[in-house]
Amino acid sequence: MSFSEARRRRLTRRLQAFVALLAITLSANNLLPYLGLRDDSCQTMFSSLHWSDEGNNHLYMPQHMVSDIWSGYVDVSATLDPPPEGYGRVKDLHDWLSQENRVLNTEAVRVVVRQICDRGHAVALRYRRSPEGPLEEAANACGEPTLSEPHWWVPIRLYETDYAR
Repeated sequence: MSFSEARRRRLTRRLQAFVALLAITLSANNLLPYLGLRDDSCQTMFSSLHWSDEGNNHLYMPQHMVSDIWSGYVDVSATLDPPPEGYGRVKDLHDWLSQENRVLNTEAVRVVVRQICDRGHAVALRYRRSPEGPLEEAANACGEPTLSEPHWWVPIRLYETDYAR
């Protein structure tokens, strides 16, 4: 076997390995909606796949949600003790948490509540889990894990944390 033949075979194996790795990565990413983990950047655009709090409407493989990280809270208002003064990070977080006519991502709310609690404020939170749902109150959101403990495995992005209602 000549030198160029051996080189061509090595190159062919490397190319095959790269294509296989790319196919596995894309397949794994596109399976994430079926695991209830995420659906942005996945190829579900024309599938009419719709999520609800409990799962999705997939015809052959309906799934149940593993987490609530893609759901949102509406009509959120927060009261801090002591109240934030002037300008600063806590004031900005409080203002974000108390926006009107917005749907706030549940995981982003957890991150914001945790940041406020870590700065020594008590947080009383009012919210709805859906526009038609009952108004819920948490007198001590810092003490409720569902409102103040972000999932360690979720990378928090700085976009798509809220959207118009």
